[in-house]
Amino acid sequence: MPNLIWLADVLRKDGLAVQEDPGWQSRGHGEMADIRGVLLHHTGGPAQGNYPSLHIVRDGDASLAGPRAHLGLARDGSWIVIAAGMAWHAGKGGPWANVPKDDANPYMIGIEAESVGTRPDWTPQQLDSYPRGVAALLRHANLPAEKAIGHKEWAPGRKPDPAFWPGDMDGFRASVRGILEGAPVPPSGPGPGGGGADFSTWGKQVRVHKEAQLASEVVNTLNVPTPVHVDFQRRGDLVNADGFSNPWWAHVPALGGFLSNIYIDTPQAFLPNVPEG
Repeated sequence: MPNLIWLADVLRKDGLAVQEDPGWQSRGHGEMADIRGVLLHHTGGPAQGNYPSLHIVRDGDASLAGPRAHLGLARDGSWIVIAAGMAWHAGKGGPWANVPKDDANPYMIGIEAESVGTRPDWTPQQLDSYPRGVAALLRHANLPAEKAIGHKEWAPGRKPDPAFWPGDMDGFRASVRGILEGAPVPPSGPGPGGGGADFSTWGKQVRVHKEAQLASEVVNTLNVPTPVHVDFQRRGDLVNADGFSNPWWAHVPALGGFLSNIYIDTPQAFLPNVPEG
């Protein structure tokens, strides 16, 4: 199969913002074979900047030459087209479906999405754009949602990415499947009331629950102050901590659940500019 010179056009066709890195059409380690899936990664890069990992993903270093992915996903949800030819991104793993052991690079489109990878830091824009872009690629290749896998599924025990995605890879594929089938995608940005606002948490061992209830499943735990986007808030169980009491809970889509408003670093019990849902 010739180089994937259709990447930018396919993403733009689905309404996604696209940046074309100069020379991407001829960049790669040889040509691709037939496309059998999309392999998802996080960069593990710096916490600041929109796509600070471009240099390492495009050019590589002494340990592994670039390109290391075909596409990058920036924190603002825009896509960077890096290479049309083969990218060295998969490494040892598999076999998986019809992709042979240790040989995914000729068959799988690689995406490096910007994330530190050690805590939940997916932006609302990425939560919206990542599954939409993957759906666009799979639709073009005439492949189902099941053909999107995480690096950690290709190389279990060796790779953790993409980490901290709400609902993990099953949740990601459910979003992609909904897009491919034309169904509404569960909200990962604005919640039932729309809108939302950005805050930071405080405290240690802050538990994120599946529901606004203390007895509900714990889906995440925050051990350091963490930037969060709250899309809506809901009255739930009364929480008492550090001399404060509050029945309101903040829904954080990037964490996949609710945490008490007590642990949102703002003096108001009911968060400003955040709708009730």
